[in-house]
Amino acid sequence: MLKIRLSKIDDIPYLKEMWKSCFRDEDEYIEFFFDHQYKPNQTFLSLYNGKIVSMLTMFPTQVVTPDQQHYPSVMLYAIGTHPHYQGKGFSTQIMDYTWKYLQKHKVNISVLVPAENSLFAFYHKRGYEAGFYIREVLLTDQQIEKFKLYQEDMILPMDISSIGPSDYNKRRNQQLKGRLYMAYDDEKIAYQKKLSQLSGADIYGINIGIFKGCATVERIHEDKVMIKEFLLPEHQFYRGLVELMKVVSAKEYILRLPADVGESLGGSVRAFGMIQFEKEFYKKTFEENMGYLGIAYD
Repeated sequence: MLKIRLSKIDDIPYLKEMWKSCFRDEDEYIEFFFDHQYKPNQTFLSLYNGKIVSMLTMFPTQVVTPDQQHYPSVMLYAIGTHPHYQGKGFSTQIMDYTWKYLQKHKVNISVLVPAENSLFAFYHKRGYEAGFYIREVLLTDQQIEKFKLYQEDMILPMDISSIGPSDYNKRRNQQLKGRLYMAYDDEKIAYQKKLSQLSGADIYGINIGIFKGCATVERIHEDKVMIKEFLLPEHQFYRGLVELMKVVSAKEYILRLPADVGESLGGSVRAFGMIQFEKEFYKKTFEENMGYLGIAYD
């Protein structure tokens, strides 16, 4: 018999065990998540004959439209079924249950970021459509060093420093104004800051003259860095990257940008996040705009 319910504190040891089996994450990250982000009333679990077999977590977010309308949404995270019980439809059932729960609570938008390309088809069958896109660019330190040749970008005073979640959000929302994008509260940005610091990097404020941008960075290993979010006016990209490299040094950088900027840097545009929605209005909005979702805790 299958039962779906919100989790309880007493479930944590079993959820940690299942997380390890489903996602193969290091113990350090699993402990980090449950210490800093887990909330019982934001995690659903499925029990089959009394045993926890699947789970998912809901992060409250907002979808912001180009005309600055804000709509409540959730990002689904850590959707998983224990390997011994996969192929029995448990993930589909817990996602369907969650969707009905959200609608009952007046949340008509659900978002998720597939962990790999093959999962786009899996989630499409469950009612999700591609709605958020990014440009992803691979740069070496030598390539970024050459950006210094663009002297017109190098004349304004500049500084980069670690900043707090509230300041980051103000900069982020200002840089994304006029776009369709996913917005986070300060608590979620604070969690990302902790993740970045755990990796050996941080979230940063970037000041170039009058321009106030921001960047979210995680270190993958000593020689490789992921710039998960980099928000500046496009004509200041070169300068920002040159200076950011001084703060977070590496030989190789993976850079994520909104899909419609950074063409001169190369890379490729790809679907990143998927969306499920109830109302026809949302469908029209996402058909006319490429949504941006930069921070996915991936």
